[in-house]
Amino acid sequence: MQDILKTKIKLKFRNGKFRILCVSDIHGGAGYDEEHTLAFLRSLIGSTNPDLVLMLGDIAGPGVIHIENTSQLKEMLDGLTSPMEEKGIPWAHVYGNHDDNFGVPNSEAQPVYESYAHCVSKAGPEALPGTGNYVLPIYDETGKAIKFAVYCLDSHRGDDEFKTRYSLPPDTRIVLPERGGIDSGERGVDFAQVRFYAETSDKLKELAGKRVPALMVMHVPLQEFAFAAKNPAECNFTGEMGEEISCQGLNAGLFRACVENGDVKAMCFGHDHENTCSADYCGINLAYDGYLSCHASHNEKTRGGRVYEIEESTPDKIRTYFVRAENVK
Repeated sequence: MQDILKTKIKLKFRNGKFRILCVSDIHGGAGYDEEHTLAFLRSLIGSTNPDLVLMLGDIAGPGVIHIENTSQLKEMLDGLTSPMEEKGIPWAHVYGNHDDNFGVPNSEAQPVYESYAHCVSKAGPEALPGTGNYVLPIYDETGKAIKFAVYCLDSHRGDDEFKTRYSLPPDTRIVLPERGGIDSGERGVDFAQVRFYAETSDKLKELAGKRVPALMVMHVPLQEFAFAAKNPAECNFTGEMGEEISCQGLNAGLFRACVENGDVKAMCFGHDHENTCSADYCGINLAYDGYLSCHASHNEKTRGGRVYEIEESTPDKIRTYFVRAENVK
């Protein structure tokens, strides 16, 4: 359990509060608009003063903006992470569906990310599908008691590796363009990752004597978010929704597991650039963090990041809101 909980930097509440900034879909790489992207990121950090910055996938690629080798990745990350590294702000990441499009597997990219002094990302157990399945414990100000947790999961890119891993015929259709009235065109998490979350949640309960309230993050939304969007009145649906929610194709039961455990109070996703919406479903807030690219999309309404504010005295009551980059630049 200690290996699972170990982080390069111990994350702790400050003055009874902990603030998380989530950003995603930077789509960086050789030739990307680093100047304006960094300006937006610095403004978001300056205006929100986070204790932790989470990058929720599609940090690199696609198209002519890409990463072909680890040297290019290091060069991009030197600039992209400088707003956090210079201020000493811990940061972490999960992978999206474009991060490994150009020949740098996430398993090879992971050591590059972890080489930065304030990166608290972890590769996670080798037996699990994907790279970057881990939990970040948030301690009280004394650093002794775990008060909150952040579960980070790899929602994967395509279905080729999935079919190989589970001995399915090559022509098996894993994802479908239209399924049950929702856009379920992405692979998503595997059941082994659901087990990892559930087992880790149980271990945290044993350690803390009760369920530890948590935020869960990944790149591709769960199907339940798409269902909530179809029932806006019942699910307190708010925010910008400029495109259909493109969710995970096969339902591994992750949302059900979180509901039954009762610890995950919020989930944050990237992936769909035109969305900043949120919904409340079965006691869990589901939300987007918008996007931060300056070339992959040009919707000023949804460019920005999502903030989560947690109080040490009431960690199960999370406040969240979207911050437009244009409003703070």
